[in-house]
Amino acid sequence: MNTKQLQYFLVTANKGSITASARALDVAQPAISLQIANLEHELKVKLFERDFRGVQLTESGQKFKQHAELIMQQISLAKQDISGNKETIKGKVTLAVDQAIGNILSVDLFQELEHRFPEIDLQLRIGPSHTIEQWMSEKTTDIGITFERHNGHYLSNSIALIKEDLYLVMAQVPKNPIHAELAHYASLPVEELQHYELFMSETEDSLSQILQREAQQLNFTLKRKNAFGQLMTTLHYVSQGFGLVVLPSSAVFHLIDSNQIRCLPLIQPQLQREVCISATNGKYNVAAANAVTELIREICANKYMAQQWRGELLDQKYYRADLKQINAIGSPGAC
Repeated sequence: MNTKQLQYFLVTANKGSITASARALDVAQPAISLQIANLEHELKVKLFERDFRGVQLTESGQKFKQHAELIMQQISLAKQDISGNKETIKGKVTLAVDQAIGNILSVDLFQELEHRFPEIDLQLRIGPSHTIEQWMSEKTTDIGITFERHNGHYLSNSIALIKEDLYLVMAQVPKNPIHAELAHYASLPVEELQHYELFMSETEDSLSQILQREAQQLNFTLKRKNAFGQLMTTLHYVSQGFGLVVLPSSAVFHLIDSNQIRCLPLIQPQLQREVCISATNGKYNVAAANAVTELIREICANKYMAQQWRGELLDQKYYRADLKQINAIGSPGAC
């Protein structure tokens, strides 16, 4: 098995045709067919079903495709590390995130790119979770920050970053007398949410789905109030004392640091949202996309260690326990 075989296999799998793969690679069709045949012989499995329309992956082919993509990613990263020429990495990368993740990642990410990879042109696309998944399915973005790991083929390259804790966010001094009683709580059972009207995003969004799922399991109905289109507008309204909203710390860490809001951990059960970074299939061999992905993983760990992104860190690659302990000294236990 060699990298040429893996490359030919992956391009053919993504194109769905040896003819199309030959055009994309500028290689003769018989050469591609031979390399794939040799690969199948070595693996002792059939990777493609062939008919007049082209080729389709078998079940074994689909499993092998995930491994082949990871191998090619690691080879690309190994070349970068050994060569020491990271500053020469260039290209355009499109990253899709929702507003909360954009809030915690974007400033650090653009600063680090300017410092480490000045020739990478990062384009940020902001949208709700279901729109991000659609963009990835349509292959109109290179990388996406998604929520929960899915079985969809376009999320096969996902890395789970963090399970972020969800909080009930409110003003330090609520204007609504009904909300004033919450000042006596250190945390809030999820079932208690039924007594309060909540700003909520559209029903397809991941946060709304998590809340709706828990409400159904606990047999109560949420009092829903449509959120403003922009997260910062909703947060401004809430911070002025005129409403409540459920959000992760990624959306509000800057307001926590400036003491503009108060947030209560949601318990019984503890509410969390799993955050994943996913590469769109077919983008596996782009050095610039790999560099952006690694920076995001590093920033996620840094934000977690700084107590700004709260929850359970799932991606341990850049985690330093000693640094987290130092940052925790003198930090408040709740936001």
